[in-house]
This record gives sequence, C-alpha cells and structure tokens, in this order.
Amino acid sequence: MNTPRKREANPKNGSVLLIAVVMLGFASFIVGSIFTATITYTRNSELVYSHDKAAFLADAGLHAAVVALNTGVDRISYDESRAYFSQTAAFTQPDWGFSTELTLLTNGNYRLQSTGRANGNLVVAQSEITRVAGSNSVHALYAHAIFAGNSSGLSNYVLQIGGTGTGADFVRGDAYSGNKIELTGAATLRHPEILVDTNGDDICAIDETWTNSYAVQVFTNPLSQADFNTYKAAQSTNTGKIYTNGKYDFGEAFVDTIGDGVYTMGEPFTDLNGNGRWDAGDAFVDRNSNGVYNAGVDTVVDNGNGRWDAGEEWVEDTNATRSVYRKNGKYDPVKGYWSGTTWKTTYKVGKTTYNCTNWPAEQFMDVGDGVYSPAEAYVDQNGVYDFGEQFVDDRNDLYDYGTQAKGTITGMPAPGPGQRAANGNNNAIRPPDLTNMFYGVNRNSTKPANALSRWGNDVIVSSNNYGTAKAIVDVTKPQHIFVRNPPTSGSVTVGGKTINGRSYTAITNASGQRLDDYFFEDPADATYNTTVASLKIGTAADTAPMLINVAAADNNKLYFVDGNVYIHHPNVMAMRFRNPNTRITIVANGNITISDEFYYNASYSSTLAASNINSTIVNSPSDVLCFIALKNPNFPTNTGNIKIGDAQFGTGGSIHAMLYAENDFIDNNLNTSGQPFISIFGNMTAGNQVRLNRPTSGSRTRLDVTLDDRVRDGSIIIPGIPHPLGQDRPGRPLSTAWGLAPGTWNSYSILK
Repeated sequence: MNTPRKREANPKNGSVLLIAVVMLGFASFIVGSIFTATITYTRNSELVYSHDKAAFLADAGLHAAVVALNTGVDRISYDESRAYFSQTAAFTQPDWGFSTELTLLTNGNYRLQSTGRANGNLVVAQSEITRVAGSNSVHALYAHAIFAGNSSGLSNYVLQIGGTGTGADFVRGDAYSGNKIELTGAATLRHPEILVDTNGDDICAIDETWTNSYAVQVFTNPLSQADFNTYKAAQSTNTGKIYTNGKYDFGEAFVDTIGDGVYTMGEPFTDLNGNGRWDAGDAFVDRNSNGVYNAGVDTVVDNGNGRWDAGEEWVEDTNATRSVYRKNGKYDPVKGYWSGTTWKTTYKVGKTTYNCTNWPAEQFMDVGDGVYSPAEAYVDQNGVYDFGEQFVDDRNDLYDYGTQAKGTITGMPAPGPGQRAANGNNNAIRPPDLTNMFYGVNRNSTKPANALSRWGNDVIVSSNNYGTAKAIVDVTKPQHIFVRNPPTSGSVTVGGKTINGRSYTAITNASGQRLDDYFFEDPADATYNTTVASLKIGTAADTAPMLINVAAADNNKLYFVDGNVYIHHPNVMAMRFRNPNTRITIVANGNITISDEFYYNASYSSTLAASNINSTIVNSPSDVLCFIALKNPNFPTNTGNIKIGDAQFGTGGSIHAMLYAENDFIDNNLNTSGQPFISIFGNMTAGNQVRLNRPTSGSRTRLDVTLDDRVRDGSIIIPGIPHPLGQDRPGRPLSTAWGLAPGTWNSYSILK
C-alpha cells in the first residue's frame, strides 16, 4: 500500500514570506519617510518662498522710500506699503508688506532701513542715502502764500494786511514784501522760525537746523491721551499761525493707540493655543452676520487646529468653474466662496442657479508658528506714529521764513518764547526770470539759446486755432477749454452750444491792435451753461460747478494763451475740473481776471455752510491749476496783471490756484455788498506789487490765503514752474534730491 507522503515545509517559502513582510515594512517605512520628507520639503519650500518674497519687499521698500523722501514723506508704514502693489494680485496671503525707517548718521548721511515681511518672515535691507544733483526746486515765490517782489523798486510801497471781525485778513504761509509790511487790526501773519544760521545768509542750508516758531516742542515718543489733549488745547491759541499741512511730520505730538485692528510689527501679541474650540479673542466666520459667535453655525478660525486661519497661506482654486468665483484674494472654505464681504453658496451659469454643496475647501498650509496672525489678540501700541492715529498738525518738516520784508515790518506782536522778531531787512528775493522761460515757444521746436529748464509750452491757444469762431466744441482739440472773444451782449451759437454775452472791455494799443480775450470754460462739455448740484460744497448751493473737461492726453501740460484770460461766466458762479488729478499751467500773454469761483476736486465737509467757506476748507486736493500773467510786449503799459473781483456784479470769492502776476496783483471792484471775502487756496504772488485797495475799517472785503504747499514740498510737479537761479533762495530748502549712496546697499537676505 502506498502511504501518502507528508508535505514538508519548504524553507524557501518561509524565507520569501519573511522577506515579503520585511520588504513590506521597509516599503512602508520608505513611503512614510517620503511622505514626511515631502511635507518637510513643502514646508521648507514655503518658508523659503516666503523668505524670498520678504526679501523682494525689503528691496522694493528701499526704492519706494527714496521716492517718498523726495515728496516730503520720511517713513512708510507696513499698512501704507500695500498701496504700492495695488495693481497686482500676486500677494494672496494676508500678511505681507514693508516698513521703512530713517536714522541720521554722524557723517551727515542717513541710514534708510526697509523691513520686508511675508507670512511671518522678516528680511531687512538698508542703505545710506545722500543728496544728489536734481532740478526739483522751485522759485521761492511758490513757497509763499503772499509774495510782492516790488520789481519797480518803489520806496513807498506797503503790503497791507489788516481788518477786524469778519473782515480780518489771515495768511497761512510765508509772506514777503520787497519793501514794507504793515499789519493792523486783528489780522494774522506768522513769525519766522528759529534758524541756526551758521553762515549768516538768512537762508536755510543743508547743515543748518531750525526750531518751529510756535511749536517748539519735539515729540519722539507717544503721549497719553490726557497729555495729548493738554498739548492740543495749548496749541489751539496759535490757530492760523502754525503751519499745518494735513499729514504727520516727525516731532509732532501723537497718541499711539489707533485701535484699527491692524497689527504693526513690534507690537506685543498673544499666540492663541489652537484648542479646537472657540475662545474669547479667537476669530470666526460670522455665517449669520449677527456680530457674535454662535456654536454650530459659525466657523471657528483657531490657529493650528487643522482649519485655515487668518495669516496662513492658501492656493486659489484653479478649477475651471470654481475659479471664476474663487479668485478673490480670500481663503474659501467648503461649500461656497467669498464675494467681497458676502459669503455665497450658489452661483449662476446663464439663467440657471447651481449650489456649491460639493465644492471643496481651497488648499492651505496649516501652521502653529508662534508669529502673529491677524486673528490673534494684540496690544495696538508700537511706540511710533501709525497712519490713522491722532496727531497735532503743527509743523511741516520744512523751514518756514514766516513774515519777511526787505524794508520794515510794523504791527507784528512781540515774539513769545522760542520765537524770533519779524522786523524786516531780510535778504531780498528776486522775482523769477520769465523772459528766458520762452513760454511762447512750443517745446517741440528748437530750444532757444539761454532757455531755462522747464521752458516752453505744450499747447498754444491763439486766433489760429479759432478762425472766425468764438469757441471750439471738438473735445479732441485741447483749446476747447477756452472761448475766444465772446459777445458783450446777446449770444451766438457754435456747434449747437450757446455762447452768452458778458461784460468785459477789450484792450487796444496805440496802433489800434486788439488783444484777444479768452474765457476759461468748456463749451464741449455736457454741463456747459449749467451746474452740477451734487458737486456743491457742503450746503452752499452757489458752489455747484460748471465742469471743464481736460482729457488725459491734454493733462500735465502748459497752455500758452496769446491774450487775456478770464474766469467769468454770466450764468454760473463756480467751476471745477471734470476729471480729478487735472494739473495744468495756463500762461496768459496779457492779464488774468478772476471774477467767478474755481474749486478743486478735494475732500470737503458735507455740513459746510456758505458762511464758513474760506481758504482752509480744502482737504486732500487732487488738482492743480497754475496761472501766470505775462507782460505782453505789444501792450506794455497795462498787461502782466492778475485782477480779482467782478467789475460787473461786484462778486468773486474762492479761487483754488497758484497765481503769479509778472506785474501787479490788483483788485477789481472789491468792498461791495456782494463781496465779503477773497479766499485763495494756492498763493497770491506778484513780481511787482500786491495792491488791494481796501479801507482799514468799516465794510471790508476779507483776504484769506492758505499756501498750497504741495508744489514746495515736491509732492506734485506741474509744468513750467520757474526755479531759482544762482544763489537765489529756492522754494524748497535745497535744490537737490535724495538718492542711494553708491556702495552702501546691504541686505540680510539671499539678495545680498
């Protein structure tokens, strides 16, 4: 009988099983290691990527800071830096930007330091900066609210500032007379600031320092709210005397508690613990928009909890359907997307509505990194001024000469502590050389010999542009913003627009030649002969403007007008540019007459009444209008003047413009019942004399002038503004610009 043999274990099979188990374990180990390595690599790559972005931002901050310095801004905050990248969507994380600081060095240069930040990574770049050659200075008259050069040299000329009550003049900015100044009544002028004049030339130079005349205290640290209130109350007595410019300047008093919910680098913070539930102070997505956290309804944002937290990076959804809605610069969790501040769970394709039930959350990197994220609590106080904090606006970071005269000054109050007496005998300021500006020559032609920088015009306005027509209604022609020789009675029609007659007197010379008259208004605009009620200032109906449309292609240009220029319309009282950021210079080869009002596009109080309108109401203006009146060689005895006031109706009022007359600045029927004030935001300047023939008592037209400091501090540039020559005082303290010192750039980054 055959007995079946027992099957013996195959040692080779056991070895295979053992090897398989070992290999499986080894493979698992490898897979786990690869997975761990991948996560580590991803995290490290993200950190390197964030570091690179921080380095890029630090370097960008250096260059932005130099540009800012040349516009009078010496620091850029972390929050303000984001505006420099407003045209890009490359920075999807919420934590990025740069901040800059400026420190004086012993060698006379400054250290400029820029700190870039991206997702908690900090990179510092720095360089020394120094002043380099530049041509950004302007003539001193553009640094003065009132300037009377007295080019005729009359020894009996007196610049008179006076009045009482509602007729009291006030001047906010420097005032200069080429002979005498007389201050009377309750009028206000400014003391000069205290200059450490080491070379004795009465001009502020690079190595010279000064102290503000009314605000002699310099604050380098924040004040408590109580101390701030006390200081502010003390300074209130100097209203109209201190120089305010609408922005924080180093040394001004401030309170470092803005409470705006934005963390600033250096502020202490509490790093939340990521405990998986909402705690007081944790952020949450308020699904039912009731302003409080509701368990089971709202989504917790708790750092390190496996959910996306504010401050963590994410990847915008690339799905073809979802990305249309989710490329929004915000992290989108499951089942929906953010549209502005609204959470949406449906979307439309054509007329059909679909829900987002199956939409996954966007991918994100969950970190519990020990650095501040916007969801975490913090103490909003970092020891420096941040945009939005309270401050006392009592200086402008530039030297102000105050009240000056080549001759004597009478009527100024005795100087108080830290002030300097204003008694005249300051260095004379020569009017600018307008002959060699060659305004009558187009810039596209050959440059004349002896032409100064910024010479010439961009647009010529002359009879050649009009033929026999009174107006141009073609908006593509830049000359359409002027009406030529309108009728003095009745009306005419041009291109469907009615050109109404108005009162004015033509000028002729001994040869019978007439000087053309051009009225600054726009028959090509839809508002012509009407006003826009919605653009009135506050509650003042008379400020509703007719609009003048300067196209983008015609902006930032100098217009040379071969004749007189008027702001005077029979049907409207006020005008304004249609497009904010319009900036033009108009040079009249004759006289300029202003009898209607012109207002900038700016921020005005919505409750402002007509009785409170003066030259101080302009906040954050976007426009610049500059008028220059030249002496016309064919009409030598009565041109080159700026006349203000309405000879026909006795009205006038507010004018926002830089005004310079080569000859005189004179009144045109002031002191009538309809003319309580002449209010100028810009400047009132004349190469020869400012002559406003007003009584010293009784009914009196008030003059108030507030210097538009943007031209002086370099924050705006407009064409054709003359600059100083030789040793003439510049409108800015220096005729140079800031730049990086060669060989001093340094960065603690891979850019090094």
